[in-house]
Amino acid sequence: MNCRIPRLGDEKGQTLALFAIGLVALVGMLGLIIDGGDTFAQRRGQQNVADLAAMAGAYAYVSTPGDHATRASAATAAANTIATQNGFTTDNSTAVTVTVASALRRATVQVDVGRPHRNYFAGILGMPTWNVSTTATAITGAPNAAIGAMPLIFNEKSFNGDGYTINPPGMLYNEPDPGSEDVPQDHTQFNWTVFCTANGNPCNANSNTVRDIIEGHGVSTVVTLGDDIGPLNAGSHTTLFNAVEDMIGSIFPVAIVNDEGEMVGWAMFKLLSVDGGSEKVLGGDFIGPINATALTIDPSSDACPPSNPACGGNYGDWVVKLVN
Repeated sequence: MNCRIPRLGDEKGQTLALFAIGLVALVGMLGLIIDGGDTFAQRRGQQNVADLAAMAGAYAYVSTPGDHATRASAATAAANTIATQNGFTTDNSTAVTVTVASALRRATVQVDVGRPHRNYFAGILGMPTWNVSTTATAITGAPNAAIGAMPLIFNEKSFNGDGYTINPPGMLYNEPDPGSEDVPQDHTQFNWTVFCTANGNPCNANSNTVRDIIEGHGVSTVVTLGDDIGPLNAGSHTTLFNAVEDMIGSIFPVAIVNDEGEMVGWAMFKLLSVDGGSEKVLGGDFIGPINATALTIDPSSDACPPSNPACGGNYGDWVVKLVN
């Protein structure tokens, strides 16, 4: 039997081949690490651009007068402008898509940004590029939820159709007239109330329950328009005027109701004066900041009373919030 003795040259060739294969694998692995890290940096930058563009679109939507189509056009233009200013414009290699959708008194602005990442080392493994996609969504519109709501309700007649108060600065608000009526019936009235979700309290509100909320500087839980409220019966509530005096100068969310006492929206109220003597009045202004920290939009809580399917109306306040 003949045995072939390996020559030294053959062993060198095999070693060289194994080395070449190992080198390719090593370079490929190194490439995945380097290109992967660079891709992460690109994704982070793209996400920042998508976030900024979505927020710009949402602010443009809420600040532009007109119908949904007009607002959506302004939102799309604003989002694209921000994306362009940050180096992302739709062309052969980059895609910026802005989608504006409306629901009730709210709208969402979604911005999708896509751009391929040019690989350097990973190209050795047959992957010269891979796509990087990011998405951001901002919601905007009239708030339907509040944190720290004070136990006060005002009638929606205090506002016109554009969400601006019809009352002069420092307006004095009276309790409902003595009798069976406990819901404010016009732009000159207010009443004390309790939210049924507040600390497990029932809706048959009493002065002690309301006073506890005032002294706690509002309800500690989130109250949405789908929750119930229970106004106090008409009568003398001197203890409540005394309690709320400590809040003079404060700004807080209050519920806006219809004639039936159903919550239809939220507004921010600045308390300026309290008279718990013979007059029994509160003085203050409704103010309309965008993104008041006490107001928010809860997309899962769009419950509206049957008599007002468009609840969550604009009562001087708008919210812009990044949700994705």
